[in-house]
Amino acid sequence: MKTYPDGVDSRLTVKRNTTATVEQVWAVVADGWTYSQWVVGNSRMRAVDPDWPKAGSTIEHSIGIWPLVLDDKTVVEDCQPYEQLVLLAKVRPVGKARITLRLFEIEGGGCRIEMAEVPVGAPMGWVPDRLALAAAIPRNRECTWRLAALAERRHPEDVD
Repeated sequence: MKTYPDGVDSRLTVKRNTTATVEQVWAVVADGWTYSQWVVGNSRMRAVDPDWPKAGSTIEHSIGIWPLVLDDKTVVEDCQPYEQLVLLAKVRPVGKARITLRLFEIEGGGCRIEMAEVPVGAPMGWVPDRLALAAAIPRNRECTWRLAALAERRHPEDVD
């Protein structure tokens, strides 16, 4: 049984099943250059640490729509390949968010993607976790839909 990082309420975690395998989904997640393709609000990638997605590695990206674009950075807090990725994303000027992405094999094939996001630090960190999780649900539904769509287009033989 996997444990949830602080603030993640399993009832408010977005869950999506896909026909893609865990390996196909992880291949998308492990390619930092795809981040802006599946994470809602990201408009472009600027740099990906060569060690991505190892703990402590970073990606630099921009959020928003031109000309209102902010440069930000996301740091990997925890990485368990093919199982879990915990990210700390800077969301200037409102603070930071901790994103937890978990992958589970589905009996008979496919993968279950689970995603939760909670604010960290001031000022958004003052919002109760349950309220923050509920507010992030529509965004995370779209993120998991995009991630699943990208993974389903990957051929299993192209995955490590």
